[in-house]
Amino acid sequence: MTNRNNNGAIPSRCWCGKGIVIYVSKTEENPYRRFFRCEIGLQRKKENHLFKWVDEALLDEIERMKEHQARVDEEIEDLRISMKKTAQEEVMNHKNSLDVGCVGTLFGLLCLWSKYD
Repeated sequence: MTNRNNNGAIPSRCWCGKGIVIYVSKTEENPYRRFFRCEIGLQRKKENHLFKWVDEALLDEIERMKEHQARVDEEIEDLRISMKKTAQEEVMNHKNSLDVGCVGTLFGLLCLWSKYD
């Protein structure tokens, strides 16, 4: 009877806006197992207030963090590739401007030399 409608793996609020409390199960099926429950969920059992086992929430949080880390890794790789491409373009632009500058300087020297001939 786990409510998985919350976006975060570890819940902080119920859909009703109330805070979350951690309780300890006293049932035979789940003795001493901790669970998250809406503050008013125990009094209003007919309403579907948040309930989530703590161990499941922690596993869900670990999975959520793995997915987030994979996205961050992908973004870093994309940025690395983009920066490498930009750096290569800048080197080529600089090299081309040096080539033009050298050709211009040589042309100028040739003009000066021919002028004095």
